[in-house]
Amino acid sequence: MKQIFLYTSLAAMALAVTTTGAAPERCDGTVQLTGQSNFQMRQAGTQTFVEFDFTGLHDICLADHSVVNGIVEGHLVQRISANGDFSLTFDEVLSYNGGTLGYRGEGSLTGANWQSNVMTVGLGTGPLAGIHGQGTFVFTGPASLTDVIYYVYTP
Repeated sequence: MKQIFLYTSLAAMALAVTTTGAAPERCDGTVQLTGQSNFQMRQAGTQTFVEFDFTGLHDICLADHSVVNGIVEGHLVQRISANGDFSLTFDEVLSYNGGTLGYRGEGSLTGANWQSNVMTVGLGTGPLAGIHGQGTFVFTGPASLTDVIYYVYTP
């Protein structure tokens, strides 16, 4: 299922590049979580599952090359193994200047190997309409991340 979603996202970005002729543009950003609610934790054997709703701030690069700070609201689910390995998934909606854009991400740590993927979901609205992106993220603290997302802007 994850591979199908990834392939669909890649196909959407390829279509955006094909129809606009634009190459993806790199955007280095930060995410700062500012609040959490609805915290839940449960055990299942040697696994711990944590999930919560969150709010925060997330940088996004616009088609005019400006970097703006949007407000995010989302939901995160994390699985932690007894050996320290973990995986997480999140869905968030970024709001900026009356527009919205969805993101979906997943990451996993197995031993010392961190892997992550984040992508935009949907068409976006207002000033965020026509923005498509895919990239990676890494935690820089318990409530902060940096990301590198390659965006394509379609009219």
